Amino acid sequence: MKSFSLLIVLAMISALLFSQNRQVDSLRTVLENEKADTGRIIAMYQLSRAYQASKPDSALLLAQDAYYLAKNKRFIKGESWALNQMALAFTSIGNFPRALEYYIQQLKIEEKRDYPDNIASVYLNIALLYNTAREYDKAIVYAKRADSIINTNGFEELSLYSLLNIGEIFEKNDVLDSALIYTKKCYAKSTLAGNDIITGTALNNLGNIYFKSGNLLEAFKSYKVALPYLEASGDYNNYAECMLGLARIFQHNTRYDSAIYYGKKSFAISSGNQFLVKALDASIFLSKVYKTQKNTDSAFAYQEIMIGIQDSIDSRQKIKEVQNLTTEEEVRQKEIAQQKKEELKERKQKLQLLLIGIAIPIFFLGSVFISRKKVHKRIIEFSGIISILLFFEYITLLLHPFIAEKSNHSPFIEIIVFVAIAAIITPSHHRIQHWLINKLTELNYLKHHKPAPKQEEKINADEVES
Repeated sequence: MKSFSLLIVLAMISALLFSQNRQVDSLRTVLENEKADTGRIIAMYQLSRAYQASKPDSALLLAQDAYYLAKNKRFIKGESWALNQMALAFTSIGNFPRALEYYIQQLKIEEKRDYPDNIASVYLNIALLYNTAREYDKAIVYAKRADSIINTNGFEELSLYSLLNIGEIFEKNDVLDSALIYTKKCYAKSTLAGNDIITGTALNNLGNIYFKSGNLLEAFKSYKVALPYLEASGDYNNYAECMLGLARIFQHNTRYDSAIYYGKKSFAISSGNQFLVKALDASIFLSKVYKTQKNTDSAFAYQEIMIGIQDSIDSRQKIKEVQNLTTEEEVRQKEIAQQKKEELKERKQKLQLLLIGIAIPIFFLGSVFISRKKVHKRIIEFSGIISILLFFEYITLLLHPFIAEKSNHSPFIEIIVFVAIAAIITPSHHRIQHWLINKLTELNYLKHHKPAPKQEEKINADEVES
């Protein structure tokens, strides 16, 4: 029997959805053929999203590549997208501190961009992260921050997710009165909006809240109404949970045939879709019900399945831990490589600035040197103009990174600032240019047109004789 149970578990683990594979293959083809950097960033982001459910480590590395490319190209939106995917991947592999780190980085970007809907979305993601980590007090703080922004700006669609998440956080923390208030609000809004996915999830959550509070009749009604919504939207995770909720209500009412029926349906959906934790819950439930019915064979069979699933979860956890270490090291190595690239780029920029700084006085000295030779006045004027232009352009070059950073790379702000600087520099430029050219021209003239002393003396002598 145990070998049969393990076969079921192995079949469940090895099952892959064809549609997901097709989507991944399609996105990989797009990425391979895309030449433009922005297009590649978008393709990497989309492929990372497609990998999140099945291969979070691959999703993480793709998002990291997208982030570095977006940062290099100053594609701020792409940076935000990539950071979001990196945070989601770290959440999936159980590294909550790193996930929070990337959410905070994304939050800083969105605060600079000043997009309140994006800020609210990041707050919701942080709330869900804390909820997954079972830090419910912190989860509520961020969820309410998101809710405040959403209500202030009237983001109706986001409001559905906010109310749903706050209700679920309160339910997980057993604050059932608040959970009921928020989930009811979510259900009412989603019904009016015609959002069947949220409606089904809200009804399932209401069933969980009513079940915890002991109101089995309302729990039963909520679960039954939720089922068609969840099935139609393809939300089989909540569908399996809803089925198990109904099974528990029937068990409580000693209607064991119905309890077993819904329990088996929950187990079949969970195992068929690789929801191992929910499949484990269903197998534990069925084993207990069969024991109550003194059906030892069936009870033993589901107990064996339960053990097999638990072993599989433990094995997966161990494999996941090893993969996490490997992924962490890959991420670290990429960070080191990127840091080296940035340091090399910075060194090149500093060297170029140094060379330009050295070239300017050399060019100026060259202008002084040619002014001492017999050359045309226009050449002296031209060299003087070039010297001054180089000097002032060098100042602009030095100021540009500081101004760009303070203006968050806004072209409008940058052009206003540089026009203001030009308005100050230009008059000084002309005055210095005029003074320098006059000095160089005068120096050149004196060098090549100064009268000879002997000739002067001869003239003076002639004048005396006459």
